Amino acid sequence: MIDESSIVQFIINRNEKGLSILYDKYAPALMGVINRIVNDKLEAEDLLSQTMLKVWNKIELYDNSKSSLFTWVMTIARNTAIDKKRLKSFENHKKTDSLDATVYEIVGTNDFNSKLDVQSLTLKLDSKYKLVLDMMYLQGYSQLDISKKMDIPLGTVKTRLRKAIQILREELKDEKGEFLGIILFLIYFMFKLS
Repeated sequence: MIDESSIVQFIINRNEKGLSILYDKYAPALMGVINRIVNDKLEAEDLLSQTMLKVWNKIELYDNSKSSLFTWVMTIARNTAIDKKRLKSFENHKKTDSLDATVYEIVGTNDFNSKLDVQSLTLKLDSKYKLVLDMMYLQGYSQLDISKKMDIPLGTVKTRLRKAIQILREELKDEKGEFLGIILFLIYFMFKLS
């Protein structure tokens, strides 16, 4: 098993083996998130390619003291997908499924041979919390956009997001590895975009 630092070193040295390993290891998870945002498989495949190109070109910006390689690459993938979705030329009528409507698989090598069951993970969330998570993370709305769209105060949106995150943290307190990485990634971006 090749560790993340080896993958990074391969890419820094412009050895395509690093990108190939990165793709094999993370592409299914990245594709799942990208496709949830744009809700278009062909578009998601193109955005996955763009993500890999960005990783190749910007690998020097990766700092392992701030995040895992997976989290950094997932950040690039998510931002690329949200940017595409926000473009006026992209079809505005495309919407993602609701947070609790889909169970998607993270399939790949080694530590990705498990399922992230979004539906069961969010069972303990009240619908008002699910809705703000869905709008912010899956649909790419900012907290201000959510406030306007739902016609509720911005403070209420922030409070609901914090409460949802607290509930998810409690649900995942015993989880380790990539599940925790994915949730921490979600939490980080929910507050970064505010």
